[in-house]
Amino acid sequence: MRPLLLQGHERPLTQIKYNRDGDLLMTVSKDKIANLWYSHNGEHIGCYVGHLGALWTVDCNKTSTLVITGAADNTARLWHAETGRMLHTWELPTAVKRVEFSHDDQYVLMVTEERMGHKSGIYVFAIDISRPEQSDEPI
Repeated sequence: MRPLLLQGHERPLTQIKYNRDGDLLMTVSKDKIANLWYSHNGEHIGCYVGHLGALWTVDCNKTSTLVITGAADNTARLWHAETGRMLHTWELPTAVKRVEFSHDDQYVLMVTEERMGHKSGIYVFAIDISRPEQSDEPI
């Protein structure tokens, strides 16, 4: 098997993650962009642009229809995987260092760092894709 060279970021990568089926690869970096790739051939599918700081973390739901990203701009953002359209933005007190969908895709977990007098935090938000807006109140 020949190694794949993925060229889509201008700054260092901060996370690389497969979707649950292993056919997609997500990358995030300090260049404020998340990219989506086919894992079998490295073909670039698209990117998610909108964060104002370095991206630290990425995840997708089990059907690979939603992507969530967390960044140094103190936000986590929910994206439509296929179109790249931003669906929702959660604003948190500090940088979002980890995001993850629950196994049933009904919740997202966000972990923030300790910084500037704010303690680190763990937040869980309910996701309802049938609604155009998501709740900004953690569970």
